Amino acid sequence: MIILTDDLFLGVGNHKTVYAHPTDKNLCIKLLHTPDDPDFAKEMRYRKALGSRADKMTLLTKFFGEIETSKGKGYLFERVLDFDGKNCQTMLNVFDDTVANPKILPETEKLLLDFKKTYFDEKFLLAGVDADNYLVQKTSKTARRVRIIDNIGIATFIPLPYYSDYFALKRAKKYWRRFVEQLRLDYGKIFSEDFLRRLETE
Repeated sequence: MIILTDDLFLGVGNHKTVYAHPTDKNLCIKLLHTPDDPDFAKEMRYRKALGSRADKMTLLTKFFGEIETSKGKGYLFERVLDFDGKNCQTMLNVFDDTVANPKILPETEKLLLDFKKTYFDEKFLLAGVDADNYLVQKTSKTARRVRIIDNIGIATFIPLPYYSDYFALKRAKKYWRRFVEQLRLDYGKIFSEDFLRRLETE
């Protein structure tokens, strides 16, 4: 059994409480607020459908199964950290930093264009476009990549996009357009319309 103490607490969301693993800094433990959480079940169905493809997807964090903890059943996940061991920023943090310091706009635009390429290469299936669920991981002093930690999968009874590249790409396009539109609404003052149209183009 893994003993979870208060000093290991990382954060709490609408569906889960997250703790650092006590002996492995690269792992975290998620505890569900309710055992039948539909958001978590949706993500697990997606991971199961992906099978070995999940290991090749850089946007998706790794999942290592269930464990018993002092606070009940836990789920063991990769903990996303920067190359130097520090906590990652969320994409929302990056946007707010860009508002405060427009000089970093070219770096932020590159991050988004790289994210777009990976997102469509992997045909990633989302249930929402909240930038707070996207971590920006520094893999070196000069390189960054996006990792997605929540709102993963789809809730339909027969999830055709899980088994068909055609339907997966169709849904990916739909959610990407939503993501860009949210950028336009929230950060239209820092991203030019020319850039947003470029980002939006499939």
